[in-house]
Amino acid sequence: MTGARRLVLLVLPLALTPSVLPAQGSAAWSGCRADSLSIYNCAHYYSGTVSLTSELKSANGTETSSITATVAAGRVTCRVKPSDSPEFEAPGMLAVEHGSNMNSGAFKISVWCPAVAGERSSRRDSPSIETYDQRAADYATLEGTDAHEHPNTDAANGVTGTEVIIWRLRRSP
Repeated sequence: MTGARRLVLLVLPLALTPSVLPAQGSAAWSGCRADSLSIYNCAHYYSGTVSLTSELKSANGTETSSITATVAAGRVTCRVKPSDSPEFEAPGMLAVEHGSNMNSGAFKISVWCPAVAGERSSRRDSPSIETYDQRAADYATLEGTDAHEHPNTDAANGVTGTEVIIWRLRRSP
């Protein structure tokens, strides 16, 4: 292989990788980083809460559960109330994925909390809470609610339910 061809094969992937020019990027979010949790993970910039409340009704009764993730000083603390066991507190993880490193646009929040007391969350687990296709006029404040049908609803068997996700995250100083 010739030296010129070797150079082209080395430089071509870098040239084809999308990037944001410094003049296009926002200094406010320049510390957002691509990592193993998400692209443009900006979680360290936020403080606040993300919660999920779940209710599932059947002929056997009603099951309620909740997860509240509190973000402060770069740490996530999960308060988990399973439907069939006592409430517990444990460390968790949070990713706030910005669609770009500009000041507004698409975003997604993912939260990992353990399902059982004494366990630890892992990035290999599915998120416990996830928002989809959200938009922010300003990334400095992310607030919203998503109420939807519980994924385990089964009309044929008389199982109904709802899930409500509420997020209130503000840029930390």
